[in-house]
Amino acid sequence: MCGSFLTGVTKQRKVMAPALLDKVRTQLLPGAQDLSLTVAGEPFMTPKLGTFVDLAEDNQVSLQLNSNATLIKDSDLLSRLLRQSSVVKFSIDGATRATYEDIRVKADFGRVLENVRLVVRTRAALPRQSRPRLVLCMVLMRSNLHELVDMVDLCRDLGLDRLEVAHLTAFTDEIDRAEALRHWPDDADAAIRAARARADALGLRAHLPPLMSGERLTPSTRARAKLALDEARGITRTRLARLTTTLLRKRSQARWARQAGGQVGCHFLREGVFVTIGGDVAPCPMPGRPIVGNLLEQDFDAIWNGETLTAMRRGLIDGQPFDCCAHCSQNPNGHVPGDPQTVQPDHGLDLA
Repeated sequence: MCGSFLTGVTKQRKVMAPALLDKVRTQLLPGAQDLSLTVAGEPFMTPKLGTFVDLAEDNQVSLQLNSNATLIKDSDLLSRLLRQSSVVKFSIDGATRATYEDIRVKADFGRVLENVRLVVRTRAALPRQSRPRLVLCMVLMRSNLHELVDMVDLCRDLGLDRLEVAHLTAFTDEIDRAEALRHWPDDADAAIRAARARADALGLRAHLPPLMSGERLTPSTRARAKLALDEARGITRTRLARLTTTLLRKRSQARWARQAGGQVGCHFLREGVFVTIGGDVAPCPMPGRPIVGNLLEQDFDAIWNGETLTAMRRGLIDGQPFDCCAHCSQNPNGHVPGDPQTVQPDHGLDLA
């Protein structure tokens, strides 16, 4: 279920060359708010993890990580990493040892949970304004659907801030037939509804996937009020500064949209790129997207304002997106040619 693994990227175990790291430092980070060490592999495996923490600290950029939590160790580096992060997400696809270890082959469920608890304890020792959000992530499929409600409880019991659940992206026909929930729509809808109710009862912030019809369940009025109150109580100078920066960026984007004649509904195309270990630049980490340049061969400004990214943004504005955008899993309502209303709005920025 991992596109990077299927392409062989994660098996190469390469690291960024010094020349590429220098390009990232000089051309990307001065204008960046977040640096995500995720997508093509496990961030705690990279021997350059300390280097990326240095880069983030030197440029006042917030780190974002998604980890399988199998390799986390108690160290000064962990404390520094958490202090510099806005959000750390743990990918755990089961609430019991049997389900988790069946999906995450050769991983140890008990060790993973203990590593998550280590991060929770390390965060608690940091100054309040330096504590990142901690998130439990789950890929929902046939094998773990029966544990979705239990995942809500696990998230709360571990002391994490949020549960994020996404439908499986099936990269092969075999995985689709065995695990994709479109084949079991009634079971999927029942589990998602039950998880929504459980999260509301616990007052836990949960981002759940849509029902099979595309409908998204929102928290109850009472749950929304509690979540808003908890958010207000937990506000810090750091989070307030991030929120202010995000609102200013949204205002700038709205001004750009008026000049361009429409909104670009993908936050990657508006404000982010994916850089591979070899310097290739893509608009996002999703499968099927084009390579739009290489940092070792071109300056970033030329890539960001280049022909391909400009055409991709214009395609969303005009309701004629590139095929990779029209059929992207980040566009759950799909695309009807010629109908600009199917271009999706922003699915939300992480204001961690």
